[in-house]
Amino acid sequence: MTKRILLSVVFSSMAAGGLLAADISSLIYFDYTHDATQGGTSDGAFNFVRSYLTVTDKPADNLAYRVQFDAGQLKSYTLASGSTTLTDSDGDVVDVNTYSLSSSNAGFYLYVKNACVDWSTDWGTWTFGVQPTNLNYTQDATFCNRFLDLPLMDAHDFVCSADLGMRWGRDFGLVKASAMIANGGGYKKAENDRFKKYSVNLSVGEQALNKKDGWNAGVAYSLEPFQAADDVENKTVLGLFGGWAGMGARLGLEYDTKTTTGATDVVQSILGVTVNYKLPVAGLEAFTRLDRYDPDTDSDDENNETTILAGVKLSPVKGLVIAPNLRLTSFEDSDRDAVTYYRVNFEFKI
Repeated sequence: MTKRILLSVVFSSMAAGGLLAADISSLIYFDYTHDATQGGTSDGAFNFVRSYLTVTDKPADNLAYRVQFDAGQLKSYTLASGSTTLTDSDGDVVDVNTYSLSSSNAGFYLYVKNACVDWSTDWGTWTFGVQPTNLNYTQDATFCNRFLDLPLMDAHDFVCSADLGMRWGRDFGLVKASAMIANGGGYKKAENDRFKKYSVNLSVGEQALNKKDGWNAGVAYSLEPFQAADDVENKTVLGLFGGWAGMGARLGLEYDTKTTTGATDVVQSILGVTVNYKLPVAGLEAFTRLDRYDPDTDSDDENNETTILAGVKLSPVKGLVIAPNLRLTSFEDSDRDAVTYYRVNFEFKI
């Protein structure tokens, strides 16, 4: 079923692209992972991580659209009468109709991640539809290794990478501002309450440090009310970030907090540092990222965890990236063993 749906989407999109002269591109992630946590005794395996099929077009000077299909591998699935619960590779749990899933062949899922239109005006650009959220796109561009791991805010469930809503954005010279209102549930779920998520992003400098040298700094903030018993509480996210690129190096720093109000307020925090450096050998780049996550900053429990991701990227030909790397997660709690993965990640662009 999944294969037939995916093929139908591909051929339909190609047909649409031919008729509308649209641009069609694909981005595929897969890896080989060896879990060395148990003394190196675990077997390694190749994993299909992600595949994107993107259709874009600009039918007018002030109008552009983007449709992106997102296919990934399921981590697990549970069948129950009348419904199916899935956990995808992002760790998100979603419910689907059991009639659309075969229990003997449930290896992949397919989402519409983007289906949006950009309308450019003298007062800024308006974006309508399922679109990228505006809280961490600058930080993601500074890291620029999405095929290795999710952006930190996304990885720790501070934000969802895309959502259904509308956004306004405008550049004021070095200053770039955006404001967004969205459902808040992300692109994988329908709206399930009466509340909306409001977010703003204000930054200065060069946004895409993965493409140009320069610097940036900024702040991102979101507010999302939710119903808790008889009261309306709030979830707020605050992100501070900055970056610099030059002389073959690219550096990024971010500090994020997520506050959930209630009978007891819970504050989570992320401290992230990224470093990329182009080595003297053509097509070779070293990278590392430090991620320190605290699920409750007010708690005295030893609940912090630190993840180090480090390795090198090789681009032997255009469109192919190979990245052997190490991912090590350690815990402040001495009773928890560190988790170690040896991986080779692949990115393939069409």
